[in-house]
Amino acid sequence: MILSVANLNFAYNSHPVLDAVTFSVEKGQLLAILGVNGAGKSTLLKCLNRILRPQAGAIFLAGEDLLGLSQNAIARRVGYVPQQHEQQRLTVYEVVLLGRRPHMGLSAGKTDYAVVEAVLARMGLSAMALRHVDDLSGGEVQKVMIARALAQSPQILLLDEPTSNLDLKNQMEVMRLVRNVVDVEGLTAVMAIHDLNLALRFADHFLLVKDHRIHRLAARDELDAETIEQVYGLPVTMQTVAGQRVVVPV
Repeated sequence: MILSVANLNFAYNSHPVLDAVTFSVEKGQLLAILGVNGAGKSTLLKCLNRILRPQAGAIFLAGEDLLGLSQNAIARRVGYVPQQHEQQRLTVYEVVLLGRRPHMGLSAGKTDYAVVEAVLARMGLSAMALRHVDDLSGGEVQKVMIARALAQSPQILLLDEPTSNLDLKNQMEVMRLVRNVVDVEGLTAVMAIHDLNLALRFADHFLLVKDHRIHRLAARDELDAETIEQVYGLPVTMQTVAGQRVVVPV
């Protein structure tokens, strides 16, 4: 068990957002967090990264108490790709090198540069290493942000709406990339995502959140129309198209 969360509570100004959230993730899994807007998906990711500190509960990563670690120690273990990216006039290489900061001393060393170059090659970004990130397309920027998180050499990767505002082609490219990293490198990934059909295609397990609590944790072959209807308040049917299970509102 790489990640274990127990009785996690979080509130904004006494307004509950997460209530007694409990779940676990195995190493090498891609877990999709599903739920309506405002269900607490992004807040949960920020608690897992301790950007937000929960009021109660426990988070263990590879047996370590995450809430007891320094922020720098967490950054060496947890890679985070937020939904919003601050645009800066930096090159792709410089942005990915920022991912090495938790491991650096006063400056980058040979190991840091080697990791960055390996990640750039792994992500197919080597040819654009000297281009400025603010000159790239949305899909290219998202790949750079994932590369920066991977440069942290994390044990787990957290992604908040990784396909948000991307066209269909780039959505597929980004999700294939994440799936490949999980499969080839044995990395664990947890993502909040709105697109149910992308989640069904690429994720192994699904954490369904409703009314600030975990409604169900389901494997891919366990997720059914009834559960989706309960969480989203919308009647749906599950069909198979070109060998892929899809959700169709009715």
